[in-house]
Amino acid sequence: MTTGVTLWFTGLSGAGKSTISEILERELRAAGRKVEVLDGDVVRTHLSKGLGFSKEDRDTNIRRIGWVCEVLSRNDVVAIAAAISPYR
Repeated sequence: MTTGVTLWFTGLSGAGKSTISEILERELRAAGRKVEVLDGDVVRTHLSKGLGFSKEDRDTNIRRIGWVCEVLSRNDVVAIAAAISPYR
């Protein structure tokens, strides 16, 4: 049975997504869980480098974050995403 899960924090810039994610990461690690945080700003400079801010590029960025979260979760990791997700 897998115990991985994805937690996705979304909101406007400066809303506290990264701060909440970091606090949650510390708590989960202290409880013995495997945790990875995918911060939208960090992802954009590494995994999504070169993407702009058009709707298509934003969709691509979010799909990439989602895919990484899925892989982590399948491998019993708590994946925490903190990203501006402007579209439904």
